[in-house]
Order: sequence, then structure tokens, then C-alpha cells
Amino acid sequence: MNTVKLYVILHYSFLKYFGKEVYKTPITMFNVMPPHLNDCEIRRRAIERDVPITSFLLRFSSYGSGNNFTLLAVNANSVLTVKSALYAAKRFNSPITFITTLNQVDLDGGYTGWTQYEFVKIVSKEKDSIGFYGPIILASDHYGPWLKDRHVAEKWSYQECIEWLRKSIEACIDAGYDLLHIDMTKDIELPRGKVPDVDRIVERTVEMIDFSEEVRKSKGLPKIDYEVGTEEVSGGLTSIERFEEFLVKLKRRLIEKRLNVWPCFVVGDIGTSLYNPSFEYDRARELVKVASKYDCYVKGHYTDFVKNLKLYPRAGIGGANVGPKFTQVEFDALERLESMEQNLLSKHNFLASKFMETLYNAIVESGRWKKWLFKNEEGKRFEQLSKKRRRWLLQTGARYVWMKDDVKKAREILYNNLKLNGIDGEKLVLNSLNRCMSRFFRAFNLGNLNNRILGLIR
Repeated sequence: MNTVKLYVILHYSFLKYFGKEVYKTPITMFNVMPPHLNDCEIRRRAIERDVPITSFLLRFSSYGSGNNFTLLAVNANSVLTVKSALYAAKRFNSPITFITTLNQVDLDGGYTGWTQYEFVKIVSKEKDSIGFYGPIILASDHYGPWLKDRHVAEKWSYQECIEWLRKSIEACIDAGYDLLHIDMTKDIELPRGKVPDVDRIVERTVEMIDFSEEVRKSKGLPKIDYEVGTEEVSGGLTSIERFEEFLVKLKRRLIEKRLNVWPCFVVGDIGTSLYNPSFEYDRARELVKVASKYDCYVKGHYTDFVKNLKLYPRAGIGGANVGPKFTQVEFDALERLESMEQNLLSKHNFLASKFMETLYNAIVESGRWKKWLFKNEEGKRFEQLSKKRRRWLLQTGARYVWMKDDVKKAREILYNNLKLNGIDGEKLVLNSLNRCMSRFFRAFNLGNLNNRILGLIR
């Protein structure tokens, strides 16, 4: 067993913003070796060839041959989502990617309460418990300035955001992340409605890739992959012309900086959003053609509610992110469990968990639902919204409060009440998540992918 050295650095800073002192929360940095996730033959083969794991896997996706696949990236917003993704990956004998945002998993714990290192420990523990030994890819999602809600709310400057971002990136690298999504497209210092200049996006992207490579090399770690760009209209890269301009200028600047790296993924606007489930096949094909000229794959975000998922590998989409959908499934399953509990109350003498009431209050009090309001809803109280909108915001917003103490306690009581009556509540929630998860694995042509790849490299 390796000896692990732990260094804790408490970082306090008082930074001026328009003459006002802003107190930043202490940051705890862990300089440690990550938990062991390398007991996988495909990963060992990638390391032997000095190729990052995601790039290595994508080499075996043959666009146009019928053998292409789309890698599934699961937003790890709850322990049960992590478990379900690993169960599904084992069942389908497929790689699995976990993505985490700055809001979700970070130095300050995010809304899950996990740092990057703690998150990797959870994945490692669940992997061993389930007995899954295929490729697990750990990835950041939308790492860039003002992409952490707190930084926007507190009106941090660009430089303040970058200082935090550098520490977060280093924490990812220390924890063993394989893929970093560098998204430098947001700039709240620009006039409202103005999109960032492509040259500025490129320069800032290269700056953060350069920093990441310096950190990785200084620690003697294997190569990692990068994902760049955004699907957001405000990011200014949604037109096919600007999309290609970004790739051309990014390649040129990386060469000028003598950085021997190239992103395996570029995020493309393929028509989907959290509100719009329409996958635009023809547009996706055009973006894939452009990206393939520059030796990278298009990544689709907001894949949660898309119906025609089988078109993703057919169009040549290399990867797809899914997150809020799994929160919705977990929410609905827990709601059904409470209905079961209510039916049992009349027959047995126990206190009701009041789980849904506790969850409702936690979501509303968090205020995070306001981030997803439409223009005509801004300024309204939660109860003033339509019934349909309230339900959607509750279903997708539960991810922000799963780890709140009162919510966890109410869930524990709910499970215990059901257990007294021979019902395994967690298993029923997992079953719901597994059914949903399976839909993506099937549609993305991921069945038996690990053996298919091993058969090609042996």
C-alpha cells in the first residue's frame, strides 16, 4: 500500500472589488495520489501507447462504417447516479465517463459537498463494490471564468475567477481526472448581448491549457485530454463558420506556443438545450465534418431529453453529456416511494418521513431554480409560476440539495419506514435509474464495446 502524503493549505485572501473588500472562503488543497482506477486492460494499453484514455477509445469509432459509437458522459450529481452508471457500464461492458462542474464538485465542496479528490474516492469505492473493471473516465465540465454561480453572484473579476480556476484545475489533475473541459467563452464584463471575440476565446483557452500542461508535467503524470468550446449562444461559437474559425485559430496558437496537445472534443451546438430536446441531425453532420478536418470529435451537451438518441452515433457525435434527466428520474422514484409510505401509514404505527415536503422546501429555499427561469418569469416567486414549470424546476433542481442534511435525514427515514415493511427503497430508486441509463447505452451503440476494442488491439 502506497504511503500518501497530505498537505493542507488554508488559503485566505482579501480582494478589492470596486473599493469593497470581498472575503473569499478558505480553500483546502489536497496534494495526493488519486485512488487506483488503472486496473483496466484498455487503460493500460492506452498508457503503453502514451495516449490519453478518451482519445484512445475514440480511435475505434469508425464514422460511416456502422461501428461508430457515442461515449456517454454522466453528470455525477448524486451517489445513486454514480452507482447506476457503474452498474450499467458493467452490464453493457462499456466505458463510462463521469463529468463534474465547478458548481457541483470543487475545492469548496460545491453543492454535493465533494472536492475533486473526494469525488474520485467515491467512484473508486463504488467501482470496487460493484466489481466493474472497464474504463472509467473522469472529466471536468465547463471549467472557465464565471461558470461557477458564486463567482457571478459575487461579481468576481476575470483575474479572481482565473486564480480560483487554476486551483480547481490543479485539484482535478491531482485527483486523477482524464479530461478537462476548458470553456473560456463566458465574459460578464462585456456589454449585455455582445458575444466574445474568437481571438480572445482562443487566447484564454490556450492560456489555461498551457497552465494545465505545466501542472501535469511538473507532477510527472500521464497525458490528459481536453475538451473546448460551448453550445451556448452567448459563447459566440454556435455558427458553423465561427466554429471552424475557432478550431483554425486554436490550432495555430497551440503550435505557436509549442504545446503538443490537441482537444479530442469540441462542443457543438447541435440544437439541444435543457428546454429543447430536438437533435438537429443535419446540423450535427455539418459540425462533425468540420471537426473531423481538424482531428477532433463533436461533443453534444444537454442530451437529457432527446428522443432520437440513435441518431447520435449515426451522425458521428463522439460524446454526449447527460445530467438533469437522472435527477428527474431519482426525484420521480422517491415521490413514488413516499406514496407507498403513505399507504402503509394507515396500517402501521410509524412517523411519516415527510420527504417530499422536506425536499420541496430545500429546493425553493436554495434559490438555485431562479437560474433556469425564462425571461417572462424573472422576479416571480416560486409559487407564482405555473404548475408545470414548478414541477420541472423541482424535478431538475433536486440535484442541488440531495446532500443537504435535512434532505438526507428525511430520505433515511423514508427508506427505514419502507424497510420495516420489507421494501428496499434504494433498490427501487436504482432500478428506475438503471432503466433510464440503459436507454442511453443502447442508443449510443456501447454494448460490449470493451471487448470489441480489446479484440481489435490484441
